[in-house]
Amino acid sequence: MDARHLKSTYAGTFVSSSTLDGAAYGIVDLENDIAWLWFFEQFKKAYGERENMCIVSDRNESIIKSVSRVYPTVPHFACIWHLWNNVYMKFKKSHAKVREVYLSMAKAYTQDEFDSLIEKGEKVDTRAKECLELARYEKWARLYAPVNRGWTMTTNIAESINFALVSTRELPIYDFLEEVRKMFGRWNCSNRKEASHTYTTLGKKYQEMLTLNEAKEEVR
Repeated sequence: MDARHLKSTYAGTFVSSSTLDGAAYGIVDLENDIAWLWFFEQFKKAYGERENMCIVSDRNESIIKSVSRVYPTVPHFACIWHLWNNVYMKFKKSHAKVREVYLSMAKAYTQDEFDSLIEKGEKVDTRAKECLELARYEKWARLYAPVNRGWTMTTNIAESINFALVSTRELPIYDFLEEVRKMFGRWNCSNRKEASHTYTTLGKKYQEMLTLNEAKEEVR
């Protein structure tokens, strides 16, 4: 989930959500409780609630409130990139080292690895552990997530959508929405074509990586 201000005379806000098999979007006056509640209600009507579903966003209070009302049983995670931007000012002198530890903790798979990184972070800056605990491990660390969020560590996909629409956001509302519709149509057509020629669980890129790693293991 993400949002960006429009640059047209209307000056509204473009809100969007990317999923494994599509995207949802809309325009609201302001990024507030009413707007996000409306968006999530419309999103649920179209997308529903699915098995192993999770929601990833920045820590916008209106998003947090709306998710708890519309999707009370769906895990809501913090985008690890946005979270880091919220806390890094506390580590001005050691932020580079703390950032490295934090990102490794977010992506860690085992408890031993996670605990080792906590110790490493404490050595870099004793405040690091307390700060990351306050953010709640289950909100940003893959190890503590109740569902598999391996593909949703950040809101990067939604941000990529916003980046692709930088110049388009200056258009009048109707023209802007038409360009968004066309863009998603092109993307969906391309993705559907690629998927129709994919016969493995993983996509082409990652299947090739897996095959290469398997070949290396056989050589060893």
